[in-house]
Amino acid sequence: MTHVASKSKAFAACAGCMTDHAALVDRRTFLSAATLVTVAAVLEACSGSSASFFTGPSGGALTVRVSSFPALATIGGVARVDNGNGAPTALVRTGASTFRGLTMVCTHQGSTINVVGNTSFRCPNHGALFNSSGANTGGQPTSGLAVYTATFDGVDTVTVARP
Repeated sequence: MTHVASKSKAFAACAGCMTDHAALVDRRTFLSAATLVTVAAVLEACSGSSASFFTGPSGGALTVRVSSFPALATIGGVARVDNGNGAPTALVRTGASTFRGLTMVCTHQGSTINVVGNTSFRCPNHGALFNSSGANTGGQPTSGLAVYTATFDGVDTVTVARP
């Protein structure tokens, strides 16, 4: 019994094999399909993390009470301060009376990044790392985070100028 003698010859199949010539798959077709399935699985795994993605408007100016975020009590402290209002936003205390606002949206693919150890940021989707100035410091190569002007009233309120 011949399963595949050549493409031009007739196909004979045993009782357990397919009998329809159109249903038989040659090695090249099988390997091509298997490769496509593998690539699709890798891409899905790469993008199928628990990361959230932000695509909405930034939300405009944001008013923050410093006393509401313990991490901001010390110079170098970082806290997420948007409370779900508009774009994910972090505030960094850069001095006794100075602050920096940063977007918490990764510039690689728009994932919402996480605060790490109250001093830096990490993208959960591809591992990009950012310092408290917003510069990329490792992981996925990407540009730095957008920086927002932050104005402190000298008492307890910071206004972050998000677009």
